[in-house]
Amino acid sequence: MSRRRWSVWLGPPVVLLAVALVLSRFQAGAEAGGRTTPPPAGACAASPIATNAAGKPRREVGPGSWWTISDRLDDKGAMAGRQLAAGRGGATAVTLDLGIESAASGPIGGVVVVTTDDGRRSEIRLVSAVDGCSWRVEGVDDVVRGAILDPGDGSVLAHLVDRETRADLGTWRYGVGAALAKPILVAPPLMAAADDPVWVTDLRLDHTNTTLAVQSCAGEGCLTRVFDLRQPARAPIELKGGQGPLVGWSNGRIITWAACSMLPCAIQQWDVVRDGKPSVVHELAEAAALTPDGRYLLAAVESQAGRTLRIDLATGARALVKGISAGELPIAAGPTATGGFQGTPDEVGLIAFGANPRSFRPSAAEVIP
Repeated sequence: MSRRRWSVWLGPPVVLLAVALVLSRFQAGAEAGGRTTPPPAGACAASPIATNAAGKPRREVGPGSWWTISDRLDDKGAMAGRQLAAGRGGATAVTLDLGIESAASGPIGGVVVVTTDDGRRSEIRLVSAVDGCSWRVEGVDDVVRGAILDPGDGSVLAHLVDRETRADLGTWRYGVGAALAKPILVAPPLMAAADDPVWVTDLRLDHTNTTLAVQSCAGEGCLTRVFDLRQPARAPIELKGGQGPLVGWSNGRIITWAACSMLPCAIQQWDVVRDGKPSVVHELAEAAALTPDGRYLLAAVESQAGRTLRIDLATGARALVKGISAGELPIAAGPTATGGFQGTPDEVGLIAFGANPRSFRPSAAEVIP
């Protein structure tokens, strides 16, 4: 068998390429009023996840936290790895050097989940954007393509592939500290066709933290499997046909891009509860993000002019809104993202080239007549 190694960053499918190119514009920039030379991450004394008296994670901790990832180049200009910067408000609190094959998600409760691979082993870490430290969750011989935090119990859900063959190994739950003795399989592998391998896998929990969407994207498009984590033996619901990358969850529906070769592209919603069929939310957008409560979709329609559309997914009402500058885009999560932001349940993050993410509240935005 060939020992050739692939990277998820070297060859995304056509349906993901346009989105990945837009996201790659945003690298960590100098922060206004913050440190210009933030320190590298030190080791946290314990897990950085803040908990309440019952031991449950406090996801409301750390509003205004953010992260960005940029490429690290060697002295010849070749890519040597990546670097995570994380902070809160206008200040960068910490940086962390990562391998070329790496990803981040969150923040949730001021904590970023980071995966990184050095070609031999993968590592899952929690990075505190508030305290400026890093905590190792697990190291594995296989490749961890991405991971998310479960805000319900503070565990980490991670998607793995075989290091040599890149065969899907499924999605596993890892405990923090001694919370889980060994990892548990929560979503089995997707059996993809050998001639159309899966390039990118995205994980999203719904607002109850009981339903997990696992999206697998190959050259011809994406397929999303929806798992009820309360019923491990139950077969997943499959959503397929003309589907691009995930945007997020909204009241029992999954919001995705359409399967497009370039931006702007249509945004659609899939009714998981009723029929699993897609319908168009908006015809053409350049970037989009959901508020964490799933109520509002913010879609950039002409980003260089600052024209951004607010769509109320509960009522269908839509309007162009003020307060977004030319070049600013909503931050979307996912394995190709190069930035993340934690706001309140009704906020999204915005980012522009050379600047740190900032908050924006669609519900309070002034409407353009």
